[in-house]
Amino acid sequence: MPTQSRPRVVLIHSMYDPAGEELLAGEVEVRVLHEPTAEKIHEAVRGASAVAVRYPARLWGDAIRGARDLMVVSTSGRGTDAIDIAAATAQGVAVVNNPGLGAVPVSEHTIGLMLELAKQITRSDARARRGEGWGEGHRSTRSQLEGRTLGVIGLGQIGTEVARKCVAGFRMRVLAYDPYVPPSKAEAVGAAWVKELMPLLREADFISLHPELTEETRGMIGEAELRQMRRGAFVINTARGPIVQQGALIRALTEGWIAGAALDVFESEPLPAESPLCRLDNLILTPHVAGLTVEARRDLALSAATQILQALRGERPPHLVNPEVWPRVLERLAARRRTSKSQLV
Repeated sequence: MPTQSRPRVVLIHSMYDPAGEELLAGEVEVRVLHEPTAEKIHEAVRGASAVAVRYPARLWGDAIRGARDLMVVSTSGRGTDAIDIAAATAQGVAVVNNPGLGAVPVSEHTIGLMLELAKQITRSDARARRGEGWGEGHRSTRSQLEGRTLGVIGLGQIGTEVARKCVAGFRMRVLAYDPYVPPSKAEAVGAAWVKELMPLLREADFISLHPELTEETRGMIGEAELRQMRRGAFVINTARGPIVQQGALIRALTEGWIAGAALDVFESEPLPAESPLCRLDNLILTPHVAGLTVEARRDLALSAATQILQALRGERPPHLVNPEVWPRVLERLAARRRTSKSQLV
């Protein structure tokens, strides 16, 4: 009598923490693509029951349409722009993400970048190691955060936490722009909700970006917006790279429209070493690590693994991005079970 094979789960890049892979391995066959190309992804997901996509790898429609057994796809974090959700939905494939786990680490990283821009810590460290900088304090351009104005764009979980921390910890004046939330959400953390973006840009000393990447927010910060900012102001982006028009930002930093910027995300990731961004001394760069603390990596991996297993068991996962597809997923799972039983007879 033939034995029933275990479902196969393909991980496009390993999970953020081994705990997630260990949880999966208890119930399914796990295959990891360590150096995924489009061709390798297309081949690997054919026959897979589930796929976990670790950003910045992507799972496009052609690969999804070629995976007839695919039931569920999970992101590595909250963002879903690495997955063709429309193609997945059309194929009857559930897409899950892992929200609520980045608010603390990303908000802390954002404030760390803000402090770096204000205090110039790494620049001072480099000077001290060269035996320079002693006595240069009277010419310092370092600033305080207390009493300064922060503009938060996007008042989701992370933006809200940044606003709360900056009001409570640094007694900053915080302006919040998000046309999709009520003013009461800003007021609850001591921030002021503003109706229009341009006044916020003109008033803020620091701009912190936290919107989701959508067609509406893609490129929302370009030349017109950067020219509205104060010459002594700073931009911080820990959301998604394409929210800021990279060429406009380079001109703003090179020509002095603004004082500086800090980026954890980029239009192209990983950031190429030859990028002109790497040559700007008024720009702080980190390689998309804002949300990847030890604690968050484990939580993200376990969340993704748990939801994959739930979906494959026919249990509705808590963070369905396309909930309308769930009845069809259940139908496909039931059909698969009937086929498996008939093959065992």
